[in-house]
Amino acid sequence: MSFSDQQLTNMVLAIVECATGRHRCDLSGTTRGVAAVARARQVAMYLSHVGLSLSLSRVGEVFGRDKSTVAHAVQQIEDLRDDAEFDGWLSGLEESLGALSVTTSRSGKVLSGVWKQTQDFAGKASASA
Repeated sequence: MSFSDQQLTNMVLAIVECATGRHRCDLSGTTRGVAAVARARQVAMYLSHVGLSLSLSRVGEVFGRDKSTVAHAVQQIEDLRDDAEFDGWLSGLEESLGALSVTTSRSGKVLSGVWKQTQDFAGKASASA
């Protein structure tokens, strides 16, 4: 299963939303917002670029920002990684994104298998009644 850039960044937004308590609409909003929202958005743009390997231009399109804004966000987050606590927190988000990407790519197969087993079970139950 292949994901669109928007689907991938939706995963990033969900992870950042959970980790920061900032609503997705604030993270993808058109205004800068308060400093905490801007920082959370920078984290989301960083994860989209570094964690998903999306180009700066593509991340900018998805977030409604210029690629230079995304480059600035990536640099800001890189600088913050010098702090061990922040780096550990961000590494956890990167691991979560990786796990979610792998899990989501398997969902179609898993769900179709579960659906097939459910149908088989329902058919056997009806036949034995």
